[in-house]
Amino acid sequence: MATKPTPVPSTDAPTEGEDGGRVVRLFSRKRSFDAPEASIGLPPSTVDPATGSSLAPTQPIPDLAGKPKVWFVSGPGRSGKTTLLRYVLEAVAASGGEVMAAALDPQNRSLAAFIEGVDQPPTNETGSVAAWLEEFLRFSMEEQRSAVLDLGGGDTSLSRLLADAPDLGDVMEETGVAPVAIYTLGPRVDDLTSLASFEKQGFTPRATALILNEGLVSPTQSREEAFGWVLNHSAFRAAVDRGAVPVWMPRLDSSVASEIEAKRLQFSLARDGQEPQGRAPVGPLGPLNRSRVRKWMGSMDQALAPIRSWFP
Repeated sequence: MATKPTPVPSTDAPTEGEDGGRVVRLFSRKRSFDAPEASIGLPPSTVDPATGSSLAPTQPIPDLAGKPKVWFVSGPGRSGKTTLLRYVLEAVAASGGEVMAAALDPQNRSLAAFIEGVDQPPTNETGSVAAWLEEFLRFSMEEQRSAVLDLGGGDTSLSRLLADAPDLGDVMEETGVAPVAIYTLGPRVDDLTSLASFEKQGFTPRATALILNEGLVSPTQSREEAFGWVLNHSAFRAAVDRGAVPVWMPRLDSSVASEIEAKRLQFSLARDGQEPQGRAPVGPLGPLNRSRVRKWMGSMDQALAPIRSWFP
């Protein structure tokens, strides 16, 4: 006689798994948020996945207006790092500000293809790049100059520098230059590797932002579900609990983003239907795509408003 199947609950309420662990039903599937913890060598999360994760900042957001700032920007490929940096650097230029920019990622220094005057170490060798980074930071502190550092996802130069100077953030603060840690994240738990590594080394600037890229979310999922592993990971929660600011980075239509990238357009030029001067014509964006860029830039303004004083 066949065994009658057990009905699948229709609710998303948490249930006890066969091993006694907590699970959450999503689309009639079991999903645990503890499993990926081991992938970056951290202990299991203490967050109950049944309650979800609040993205409200837990500490007052530091006001860095009027101070020179150095952005340490980390994120794996396709996490939105270059897009974020281009947007911020354009916003700073539009406001009349001046900022140094450097690309240190040993695998991808694409920022230099979009922004003029981006400095780069002459080599990818870790020791040499670490020495170059130290010299760059010394100049920033001595001259009280703001800067952005594109560390990418494969950079080891900052880790090398932190091994010798674990109080780097405090040293910068003492000189009047505010360190700002920016981590761009997709929905993959491995994207938290840089965050976990640098925080473990003691690099925990009071100005830290966790940029969650909505552009990497499937249209069939909510952003909270897509980022469930990340939002409930102990590395993410520990950073938020100490004051890191989570920010949802709005989605830019992929076809529009691809056209802008292929034509090497600044976002403001794309928005206004203009082309770069002094280059072969590439053709402006069409009116509907210009509208999409205009909407996206407005959404970026709103999303980044809580940390606007952190802009270099």
